[in-house]
Parts: sequence; C-alpha cells; structure tokens
Amino acid sequence: MNIRSTIKHLSPVSLLALPGIVLAQGLTTVPAPQGTAQNSLVNAVTFLLNGLLILAALAAVVFLILGGFRYIFSQGDEDQSSQAKNTILYAVLGLIVIGLAAAVVNFVVGAIQGA
Repeated sequence: MNIRSTIKHLSPVSLLALPGIVLAQGLTTVPAPQGTAQNSLVNAVTFLLNGLLILAALAAVVFLILGGFRYIFSQGDEDQSSQAKNTILYAVLGLIVIGLAAAVVNFVVGAIQGA
C-alpha cells in the first residue's frame, strides 16, 4: 500500500472526528450573533459577509495545503507538478482576493455607518 492510497483512505475517516472536535466545549447557551444583537440590517449583513469571507479563506487554505501535498507527492512528474503549482498559485491568488474583498466590505460598511 503506497502513501497516496493511505492518504486517500484516511482523509474521509478523519472527518468522522470533526463532530467530536466541534462539540468538545460542552453544551452551553449560545449567545446571540453579533450582527443581530442590535437589530441593525447593516450589522447583520456585515456579520454574514465576514462569515462567508472566512469560509472562503478556509477553503483557499485547504486548497493551498492540498496543492502542497500534490506537489510533494508528484515525484518528479511534470504534469502533476505543474497542476500542483497551479493549485498553489490559484489558492494564493484567492487568499489575496478574499483579503481585498474583506477590506472593501469593511470600508464600505464603515462609510455607511459613518454617514
């Protein structure tokens, strides 16, 4: 059994531990979300957009790690290493775009709240 098949079989199994990690803090009361506590539409939209940007950034980081693994395990194959480099490049570009989008969203929201 080689390393690729091992990773292919262990990665879905590792997702089974995710609920245990999420629920590790115990059952407590859930505080109200920040954007909706003040009953402001702008705050709710800002909270939602920032949450979506965080999810997009996490996805880009996962693709960055995946590209790194693909590059490591390409074993000198030109096609696989170029695909891995493209994955890494697009993940980094995605992180840059996500960061700029977060800056624009927060700037616009600050301008709306200041007006």
